Amino acid sequence: MSAREVLQIADKIKELSLKGKGFALVFIADYKGHSARHEGAVMLVSEDGSSVGTIGGGSLEKFAIEKAMEFIKRGGGGIIEIPSTSELGNACGGAVTLYIKVVSPPDTLVIFGGGHVGNALSKLASQLGFKIIVVDDRPDFASKERFPEASEVLQLKPEEAVAKIPKGDNVYVAVMYYSADAELAILRELLKFSFKYIGVIASPVKTLRYLDALYKEYPEDKLKVLRAPMGLDIGGGEEPVDIALSIMAEIQAVRYNTTAKPLNKVPDLLQQLKKKVQYA
Repeated sequence: MSAREVLQIADKIKELSLKGKGFALVFIADYKGHSARHEGAVMLVSEDGSSVGTIGGGSLEKFAIEKAMEFIKRGGGGIIEIPSTSELGNACGGAVTLYIKVVSPPDTLVIFGGGHVGNALSKLASQLGFKIIVVDDRPDFASKERFPEASEVLQLKPEEAVAKIPKGDNVYVAVMYYSADAELAILRELLKFSFKYIGVIASPVKTLRYLDALYKEYPEDKLKVLRAPMGLDIGGGEEPVDIALSIMAEIQAVRYNTTAKPLNKVPDLLQQLKKKVQYA
C-alpha cells in the first residue's frame, strides 16, 4: 500500500469522525495464488457504501463492500475466508482472507450553554474521546475560539438547535443554559427524541419546577431519563472544573454502564486476611 493511499484513507477517517459517522476497514489478511492486491492492502467503506482505497477491484471488492456494510449495520467485525475468488467472478481465482474491522461512530456530547462550566466540560469530554457540539445563542459564548476542541459550535436559539443535533444512543446532552425558561424549553424539545443521557444543572427546587411543567406533557417513564441535578457526589470545590468533573464522572458511568461505586477492595481483602489468620 502506497503512502498516497494511506493519506487518502487517513483523511477520510478524519472527515467521517468529525461528522460522527461510522465506517469499516477491509484488510487483505492473507492470500494464496494470484491476486490483484496482496497482504496488507486496505479499503475504507463508509456507511453509504462509498469507499476509499482498493483491495483489487472487481467482484471481490464488490463482495467486500457488501460484507462491510453488513458488519457496519450490526456492529463488530470478523474474518471472511474465500477459498477461490473465481467463485465470486474474479479472473485471478486465488484464495483470499479478508479481515473487516468496524469503527463505530464516536460518542457525542451536546452542551447547551457556553459558560464557564460548559467550557470546562467540553475540554474534559474531548480528552475522553467525545465529539463535542456546543449550543449558545450568545455570540461571545458561541465561538470556535472559546471552544477549539468542539466539532461544531451552533449559535442558534436552543429550540432550533435541538432539530439540528444528532440523536440516538451514542448522544449525551448536558444542559446548563443561562436562562431557566430556556432550559425548560430545551428539555421540552429534547424529550421528543431518544438520547443516551439528558442532564441539567439544577437545584432540587428548580428541578421540581421543571418536572411540574413537563409532567403535564410527558409520561413518568419518559421523565425518568432526566438527571437533575446532574453529576456524581464526588465532593471538591465549586469551581467550574469541579462541577464539570462531577458531570463527566456520571456521563462516563452511563457510557460504560457501571455502578460508579469505589473500586477499593482493601476492606474485603483485610477480612480475607483476618479469616486466614484465625484459621491458621
